[in-house]
Amino acid sequence: MTEYKGKQNIEQELRVVIRHILSLIESGEAEPGGRLPAERKMAEATGVSRAKVRLALEKLESYGLVRILPQSGSVLMSCPRAALINQFISFLDVTRFDFYSLVKVRTLLEAESVRLCALNHNEEDIQILRGALKDFEDHVLTPHRDEKDFAFHTAIAKCSHNPVLYHLLLIITTDVLGFYRRLRACAVSPEQVLKEHRLILEMIEKGDADGAVKALHSHFEDITNFAAGNPCEIPRFMF
Repeated sequence: MTEYKGKQNIEQELRVVIRHILSLIESGEAEPGGRLPAERKMAEATGVSRAKVRLALEKLESYGLVRILPQSGSVLMSCPRAALINQFISFLDVTRFDFYSLVKVRTLLEAESVRLCALNHNEEDIQILRGALKDFEDHVLTPHRDEKDFAFHTAIAKCSHNPVLYHLLLIITTDVLGFYRRLRACAVSPEQVLKEHRLILEMIEKGDADGAVKALHSHFEDITNFAAGNPCEIPRFMF
């Protein structure tokens, strides 16, 4: 219970920071594509620690709303002001996602990415995918299994040569991975997951788009059924 309250408090602090950035945009103090105030200044303005300001910026960056520049601060997404304001308002309004909806969207996006990857890949892409699969194989029995699993799927999306599709998958990856970890959703044996990954890659290498999509859907069948039977929501501000 104490841990849950602690997470609630952090979520509230992140929202304070994000609302503050929204107010800067609305007032014209921060321009689309322009630099945000230093983390120190935002911490002073909001009464939130610099660590929490940084966490809020990282969350916004994962959704493409800001970009953190090493040693140079953060800049806002470049788009019309009204569109940027609406993006921030939507981000604050939709505070929770349910696992089943995320899994369904992930499946739709990944089915298209694996299809395009099978059709558009080159030899360099295949080497990248083989490397990602080998990395997963090396970590399949370690605590890094989930992130290496996602890295393999992310590599497929990147090798689809559709940057928008790749970006959309990156946006939801943080939330999906959070569900996996919190619900311990990966009940399938490591050997089975590895076998399914190998089949997906085999279909891609053959250029068999339909076979790759079929293998992907089969791979996601267990997690889809798990999500359908576990109706729960998790805050978008989880970390």
